[in-house]
Amino acid sequence: MAKVSIITISYNNAKGLLRTIESVVGQTYTDYEYIIIDGGSSDNSKQIIESFSDRIAYWVSEPDKGVYHAMNKGIDVAKGEYLHFLNSGDSYAASDVLERTFTKEYAEPLLRGIQICDYGTRQVRWANLGNREVTLYDMFVNTLLHQATFIRRDMFDKYGKYDETLKIVSDWKFFFQAILGGERTAFLNFDIVLFEMEGISTNKSHGERHLEERRRVTKELMPHNLLTDYERLRSLEADAYIPKFVKSNKLIFFFFRVLYKVFGKK
Repeated sequence: MAKVSIITISYNNAKGLLRTIESVVGQTYTDYEYIIIDGGSSDNSKQIIESFSDRIAYWVSEPDKGVYHAMNKGIDVAKGEYLHFLNSGDSYAASDVLERTFTKEYAEPLLRGIQICDYGTRQVRWANLGNREVTLYDMFVNTLLHQATFIRRDMFDKYGKYDETLKIVSDWKFFFQAILGGERTAFLNFDIVLFEMEGISTNKSHGERHLEERRRVTKELMPHNLLTDYERLRSLEADAYIPKFVKSNKLIFFFFRVLYKVFGKK
């Protein structure tokens, strides 16, 4: 069994697909299988895939029902111990990413590293929650970075595949379920992926749907009283800058202390 199954989904992105494939086959670590799920592209994506067919364990080019359906098709045929979703246009940050990751064993089912976000004119490194324990509240207000996280195959047996009724946040829902289920993560303190910030989940025009889907998932997965507490905590954190600002301004801080002494003890 391969140590890792790399799954690339693509649709009409021949240039990006070529960059992704070259990134995979250029890895110094070879204990992997490569799977490409193309949505029946009308550009020359199929020809590019065929030119690398000797390096690809499985590929298909046919219409699908969307991003998460394509990912689930990849999961269905994957045989690796860990799965990694490296979508068309994205690439590994270096040729030794897989070697640095899989030359050791892990007890944790989720391995999360650093993501380099490419905005075209600039690049920003996202630490994927950093070198600490990931909590359920982290998932409530944030997420694990999908392209910078390796997922042990049995997690999909335990929590199910991606929810295809969701169009934007199904990967977040999966991670939410895993952390809610008590799964641990290991932090890989190095760059994993160069991620193109042009996908559906990062498109500002999908912002309202993104929020609506997250609200739907939290209501589905969380007890009402716990959800209420988390929403209250998030509101308090959003206003936390106010006392910090007051304390940082000596004149305003002095004024508030005077008011408290005058009115606070009544």
